[in-house]
Amino acid sequence: MNNLHKKITIVATAPARLFYDKNHGLWEGIQKHYPNVNFYFYHENSFEKKNRGDFIDFEKINIPKNYHVFDLFELYDDLEDFLKTSEFKICDSLEGRDGTNEYWIKNSIYWFRKTPALLHASNLCNTPLLLYLDADSLITPVGSGYEDEYTINEEYINFALEHDVLSRKRPGLWTETGQMVFNLEKRGKELIEKFYDYYRSGEAFKEKRWDDCWIFDTLTDKLEMNYGPLSVATGAPLPFEAIVDHNKGQWKKLRPSIGGTQ
Repeated sequence: MNNLHKKITIVATAPARLFYDKNHGLWEGIQKHYPNVNFYFYHENSFEKKNRGDFIDFEKINIPKNYHVFDLFELYDDLEDFLKTSEFKICDSLEGRDGTNEYWIKNSIYWFRKTPALLHASNLCNTPLLLYLDADSLITPVGSGYEDEYTINEEYINFALEHDVLSRKRPGLWTETGQMVFNLEKRGKELIEKFYDYYRSGEAFKEKRWDDCWIFDTLTDKLEMNYGPLSVATGAPLPFEAIVDHNKGQWKKLRPSIGGTQ
């Protein structure tokens, strides 16, 4: 699709430990497979240098001309304070056993970070569609050698343009928000703003779960969004979700040893 860069922009966020993890495939994958598409990448260098002594060394990394790199904690100078003084402050102290609401609450402090990234990107984006991808994903276009593959094409774009938002709906489960497409020409921008504000206003902490999946589903329902699926299993005409392999690998085991407020 020759004019893809005029239709869609990609956004992701990652701390240093995920950026350098083997399961992070976006940085190289977008450059290889979608070299003309704008990519807004949000890191946490200022926060991590101060709290962990860790950072992404961009001086040693090739930054393509279509890549736009931002420090999330410099863009939002009150973000660290919000993590440490809001209800998020209890996350690091929770056990967070798998299969419990406490698991989702404990890890919500990490997943929340996509909401300020999306808000900032939506204000810069000059394409109708804004595609959020979790950084622990591999780009898997047709012919890349993966079991499930799909290339962002005209069918993908046109389906997204028919809706306010697309994501990976799952039968009988909450949405998997590792891939979301917001239509900024419809109500996608409204949803992004509400997504961020639901946390900052404290409304998210009144829910039984605080994770982005739960809040996303809560808001799309409350706002009566024209919400489409990316999975054939839930009604998509083609396997749009297969543009990436959301390969968490061992990544989720790294989070508890670090702490979200540090």
